[in-house]
Amino acid sequence: MSERVERLKRLAYIPQKEIGWLLEQAELADKQRAIIEEHQRQQDIAVNQFRQVQQDIRRLSGESSRYKKALQQVIKNLQFTIRAAENELEGENS
Repeated sequence: MSERVERLKRLAYIPQKEIGWLLEQAELADKQRAIIEEHQRQQDIAVNQFRQVQQDIRRLSGESSRYKKALQQVIKNLQFTIRAAENELEGENS
């Protein structure tokens, strides 16, 4: 950008007022570019965070499923053990 500014300053036939306006526009465009780049960077970060959260949800859902199945198996085993104990007690009482 500084090359453009220097080139504009060397052009004698452009009135000083217009050069000032052009410089302001160039500075504004540079600021806008910086803002756009920062927004893009923040958007990239948000996308990466979203993807990470999606992966975490899938992983946690899988773990939840495994724990649920394991808990169901423990309950079945406990029910079987309780029935066996009840049958033993009934056999002793007869």
